[in-house]
Amino acid sequence: MTLPQLPTLWAMQPEALAALADTLSQDAEGRAARPRQEAQEALTYTVEDGLAVIPVQGALSKHGLELWGLRLLTSMRGIAAMLTSAAADPTVRAILLDVDSPGGTVDGIEALHGAVRQAAAGKPLYAWADGLMASAAYWMACGARRIGAPATAQVGSIGVISMHREYSRALENGGVRYTVLAAGRYKAAGNPVEPLSDEMRAYLQSGIDAVYELFLSAVEQGRGVSRDKALSMADGKIFIAGEALRAGLVDRVCSREEFINDIRRDMSMSLAELRAQNPDLEQELQAELEKARAEGAASARAQAADSERETLLALADVVLGPSADTLKAVVRAGVTPEQLKALRPLFAPKAASRSTAESDPARDRALEALAAAAAAPLSTAPEAVAEPAAKDDYMALVKEDMRVSGRTRGQAMAEVAREHPEAHALWLECAQKEKK
Repeated sequence: MTLPQLPTLWAMQPEALAALADTLSQDAEGRAARPRQEAQEALTYTVEDGLAVIPVQGALSKHGLELWGLRLLTSMRGIAAMLTSAAADPTVRAILLDVDSPGGTVDGIEALHGAVRQAAAGKPLYAWADGLMASAAYWMACGARRIGAPATAQVGSIGVISMHREYSRALENGGVRYTVLAAGRYKAAGNPVEPLSDEMRAYLQSGIDAVYELFLSAVEQGRGVSRDKALSMADGKIFIAGEALRAGLVDRVCSREEFINDIRRDMSMSLAELRAQNPDLEQELQAELEKARAEGAASARAQAADSERETLLALADVVLGPSADTLKAVVRAGVTPEQLKALRPLFAPKAASRSTAESDPARDRALEALAAAAAAPLSTAPEAVAEPAAKDDYMALVKEDMRVSGRTRGQAMAEVAREHPEAHALWLECAQKEKK
């Protein structure tokens, strides 16, 4: 692998990019004689007392790069996978990006920055510049809640770079001539065997400027600064930690231990501190709680009404038999007692048969039974401790059936009435006597 096969756009320190290119060129020339190294360990994070530490080390690229067991480029997708896993890990309460990187490719950095933002939306996320946090590494980390660095750390180098190597003079001196054939005016722009014209330079620069604009926007949003402030931070300079603090690139210059202690204090913030720092939060939470209580009470009332209705309909089914179908249809249609009372004259029996209709003993018994059922206490919850039910105690049998089967009260009453008709008849008789 040689440099022309690498991505053309980088958010990386120029000297680090040049060193990487030289390393790859030397490896390509001497790879046959180089012994194979042991494979690198898979990317993973550690968790201690609820803090997940995600390592971000070395130059970065979308897929990473390993040659002969050596990791030359760290996978951005591997880092994003660790972020996703830590955000979903129930043992993790906060996340720390432990960064020591000169940056990396432009390809893949937007997706990694998005993974950082998504993880930070669910859990507090911090970043530590462990020696070097440059270019794409800063692009990734600028959305952290707080960025810390030791006094000797280097932070910044915010910008975009592309290296163009041109070998036309060397090839000519060596007696080699290349002819580039391409369809499309800019198809061969930046090729290494032809001098770079002003037109092709402007074309390549336009792409660099577009990526730089994305970088600036990420810094603006992540650090909460204006465009002018972002431009002052993103001029390509690399800052020592103290300068980075004054420029607004980091939030704290301290030891690693002090920074982690700050994070742990955030994790264990007391309720009093939370109230002091967020005076409106308690009122919002109280409002949410009251809303939840009101909704719960309304739901409980609706469930109680449904339970009562089903109890009465089940009893009507037992007492009235097929005649209960009309009652069920009326109730389930949502007709209220007041509406029924208003409609009653339309369904009143004719004068000739009124005395007979009003003295119907079967109807009177059914109405009395329904009235007794409506007066009885309703509960859909089984008794915590149930005594063995007597065979002639209808309501005790109902409670026992609810406890064993999980049926509602109305369902249990109907079931027990079918299985124990004698107990049911005795209960009806007692209910009618109490009514009189």
